[in-house]
Amino acid sequence: MVFVSDAIPVHSLPKTPSQVPALKIFRFKNSTEIQQDGPVPSAPVSLPITPLPTDAPHRHTYYEILFIEEGQGFHEIDFHSYNIQGAGLHFLTPGQVHLLTFSSSFQGYIVAFSEDFYTFYNPTNPSLSQLPFFQPAWRQPIITLSGSDKHYFHNMLENMVSDHLNPEIDQALTGRYLGLLLQKCAFLTQHNAQSAESPALSVPELTGRFQELVEKNFREMHEVQQYAGKLSVTPDYLSKIIKKSLGISCQEYILDKLLLEAKRLLVFSNLSSKEIAYHIHMDDPSYFSRIFKKKTGLTPNEYREHVRKSTI
Repeated sequence: MVFVSDAIPVHSLPKTPSQVPALKIFRFKNSTEIQQDGPVPSAPVSLPITPLPTDAPHRHTYYEILFIEEGQGFHEIDFHSYNIQGAGLHFLTPGQVHLLTFSSSFQGYIVAFSEDFYTFYNPTNPSLSQLPFFQPAWRQPIITLSGSDKHYFHNMLENMVSDHLNPEIDQALTGRYLGLLLQKCAFLTQHNAQSAESPALSVPELTGRFQELVEKNFREMHEVQQYAGKLSVTPDYLSKIIKKSLGISCQEYILDKLLLEAKRLLVFSNLSSKEIAYHIHMDDPSYFSRIFKKKTGLTPNEYREHVRKSTI
């Protein structure tokens, strides 16, 4: 695993000359030299998305849908590893740290877009925070595709790319394609959950709005009452709803988000424990270390050493 010297690489969408929010579509195709009757080479091929080296863990400032048409390997997202076995859809939210590694030839599409782009062209659709695969508590951000579903998404993205690159076609059409694509993804998510005799994730609107606020503000806002104020509810009521929906208290949810960010920086950067504490607005580094050890059983430096040794 490759580590950067100071901070986790961040990929951003290019700025547009107009006021229209940003969207970018990539098509990728690559292969590895694999012996027919021998072992798979240990060095994986990484997905070329931007000029930044993609054989290193990185994060985005945007949402991303990764449509893999073929390929095998692993996708690591915030310390969770997911197998890649053929066609599938993978979903990423801003700030998540991830790394793709493939052990065979692979190809597919990436749709990278800002929240503003989606809402600008789909004002009546569910917000991104209401879609299960973009919710922080969702632990299966991957949809495995059947042959017919793979064909469906291939055709949709081919048409989407063609119209997106045509200067004579209004950009609004691309925005509506994105809305339809996400609606289809939501349908498949619900269908797959029902097929497995497991109810689809149902999060009340208040819970979704709370999660969205935490995702955007957890570094600066650590107190339940701050979120309750923005949501126009009492702290007690918010805590009751979150406990019922997510199984943990509001304060635990906020703390878990802070510690996840701390873990990202400990493993994928060389910032000191003190610098990381200040980065997440914990102004007392010793308090940060105590809380971190209480939750993980290790000091920040012990955690860094342990994870790096186990992943190199």
